[in-house]
Amino acid sequence: MRALRSTLAISLMVASAAALAMPSFYTVFKQTFKVPEGSALAKANCAVCHSQVPKLNPFGVDIQKAMKELKTNKVTPEVLKKVENLDSDKDGVKNIDEIKKGTLPGDPKSK
Repeated sequence: MRALRSTLAISLMVASAAALAMPSFYTVFKQTFKVPEGSALAKANCAVCHSQVPKLNPFGVDIQKAMKELKTNKVTPEVLKKVENLDSDKDGVKNIDEIKKGTLPGDPKSK
């Protein structure tokens, strides 16, 4: 019974942390970049940074690297600025250009 309670408590904490991470990312992301309404990027939710939660796509990996370089555990406008001139998914289009078009900077099929 004790093990079950511990497992449930840990599961709840992990789920809560994941739920809290996305809104703060989206707030900063949308404040930093004007994502075109109705675009693939606006509809992507977790897929902006994840191929499958918790696995990061190339854009998410670059954001994670930038966070480490800037010694922060939050996605900030500075972190996003650091990755905007990269081509995370190696599709020949810079992240910032994909963001402006409303396509996914972590998906090479979306340019």
